Amino acid sequence: MGAAVRLPPGLKAKLAPLLRMQGSDNDGERLNASNAIGRLLKNNGFDWHDLTEVLLAGEPPAVAPELQPAPGATSWTRSSGPIDLPRLDLIALLDLIEQRSGFLPIRSASFITSLRERAWRPTIHLSEKQWKWVQDLLEGTGV
Repeated sequence: MGAAVRLPPGLKAKLAPLLRMQGSDNDGERLNASNAIGRLLKNNGFDWHDLTEVLLAGEPPAVAPELQPAPGATSWTRSSGPIDLPRLDLIALLDLIEQRSGFLPIRSASFITSLRERAWRPTIHLSEKQWKWVQDLLEGTGV
């Protein structure tokens, strides 16, 4: 892509904790983080070469924009049981979790990534366990 590569601030925020995981003593954590980085880059139209260019260019840190909840993202209410969510509602909830979470453990970050990969369907079915996990992550953000 060349020297003008700039990663969006939202993508940088998602990559930061995964890059920090590369310093882990646990081989599995490093591998999972590397795989998650590769997926994030690919899903956003970038690759490892682009990330390396950005890191070596010493790109100045972007000023973090004021985080605003996505429209309708806070209209969820805790419920139990499985749920079918419209694609845009699920994406808004995932965006909110990632924007408001300073750090997501690798397992939670992988879970969020897997939900995003499934979000190409018009409606996404979440099991009771998956929906509870999403709701717990939302509550952890203070929403």
